[in-house]
Amino acid sequence: MSKKVFGIIEGIAIIALGVLIAIFGGQAVLDLYFGILFIIASAGLIAFSIATLVKTGLLNFLLVFLALAAGLFGSFLLANYYSFGYIMYTLVLLIIAAGGALVLYGVYVAVKFNVFYGVGQSVVGAALATLGICYVFVDGFAKYFWIITGALVAAYGLFYVIASIFRKDKSKVIEQ
Repeated sequence: MSKKVFGIIEGIAIIALGVLIAIFGGQAVLDLYFGILFIIASAGLIAFSIATLVKTGLLNFLLVFLALAAGLFGSFLLANYYSFGYIMYTLVLLIIAAGGALVLYGVYVAVKFNVFYGVGQSVVGAALATLGICYVFVDGFAKYFWIITGALVAAYGLFYVIASIFRKDKSKVIEQ
């Protein structure tokens, strides 16, 4: 699969997550979305562990541990025994950190590779960081936080699809 097609698929998945968050709120959607992703990751890690075992005759403890941990988290999220609601502030802090990282990464990309792509990264990052800070410090903002965050995630997914479609230089891959 080409990097362009893979980028488009990633962008569509990001758009879907954003729309689901905006419509249904954060916690339930994130539980379902990440539960499914953890289960898929677990299956992939198990397959990779088996392939490594067959090829080398060695079983990698870290791969087995990560596969089982991802499977447990995914199963517990899907069965409603665990929830991102338990760690909501941690998630918001991660959103603030991701926003800050996007701003810095966007500046780097704008200077080094592509101004349009870099500025887009920085704008989305600044918006995410601002939303996270408001969630923590502004009373009543949490009610609207997930709608705005979902819309921003969907916008980022659309931006990602557009950037993937118009990616020109296949020899220079920007780490995403």
